[in-house]
Amino acid sequence: MDIKVITKSDLIKYIALALAMILLISTVVLGVKNNNKNEEIEKLNSQLASGEQLLSEKQSEKDALEEEKNNLDKSYKDKLNNQKDENESIIDELNKKIDELNKKLSSKKSSKETTTKKPTKEPTMPTPVSSIGKTVYLTFDDGPSQYTPEILDILDKYGVKATFFVVNGKYNHVMKDIVDRGHQIGLHCYKHVYSEVYASDEAYFKDLKKISDVVKKQTGVETKIIRFPGGGSNTISKKYSKGIMTRLTKSVVEKGYSYFDWNCSNGDADGANTVVKQVINCSQFPRGEKKIVVLMHDNKEITMKSLPKIIEYYKACGMEFGVLTESTEFTNHRVFN
Repeated sequence: MDIKVITKSDLIKYIALALAMILLISTVVLGVKNNNKNEEIEKLNSQLASGEQLLSEKQSEKDALEEEKNNLDKSYKDKLNNQKDENESIIDELNKKIDELNKKLSSKKSSKETTTKKPTKEPTMPTPVSSIGKTVYLTFDDGPSQYTPEILDILDKYGVKATFFVVNGKYNHVMKDIVDRGHQIGLHCYKHVYSEVYASDEAYFKDLKKISDVVKKQTGVETKIIRFPGGGSNTISKKYSKGIMTRLTKSVVEKGYSYFDWNCSNGDADGANTVVKQVINCSQFPRGEKKIVVLMHDNKEITMKSLPKIIEYYKACGMEFGVLTESTEFTNHRVFN
């Protein structure tokens, strides 16, 4: 067999042919890939165009809604403004009518007052009622105060003794003057706060012990004369301890105390703010009672000013003056708690 010898030039031809075939195949493959990429790009461009169209449509819808909202707002505001104008017009008319009616009413009232007004009758001092055989006990609560020294001077001037139911305060030193001038001193409370005094039976007696200690320190006197804050008939204590007054009115007696309410008052705690009113109140004592216990407060300036006339009234009635003691018999209030 003959062996064909490949020359160098033939080898170069074969290599060139092979390279040409490789290039051709690569070109075909790249062409196919490029076609696929172009198709994908066209697809993406198509989707992008669709999205832009949808966005444009939504923007158009939004613009339409905004325009509709603005139109509605303008319409609503126009209606409100119109209604406001109408309301203001109506109010102006009503105010005019009210002014006219007020003028007519004022004119009629003035005319009526001119023709029918009668002079106001001022209260006058009561006429003394013969009360010979009766004893009046002047009692003062809630002191001593800045007015107590002058009250003591007035009592001295008229030769009258009284009973003072005291509380703790800045004028405790006056307690000694009360005792030294021959008056009776009694216990009211240490702290005049109902919610604390009537919180319980124990709270009441704790308060009573404290004011008793104050009086003993200031005067040297251990008094057993007491008056309940608000009196034995008070109902405010029910807010803090139901039935406490029923218990206390019995237990204080069992402990050796004598408590006193009143059957007459000058009204200084109830609005009696003139001398005449206080004397009138003091004149309204129970006619069938032999002992008249008058409630007053020596921390009231008007009571200090009224006291001379009150004393003069009772003297004119022929009454005797007395001080309360542990042995004084007196019918106290009915208990309601």
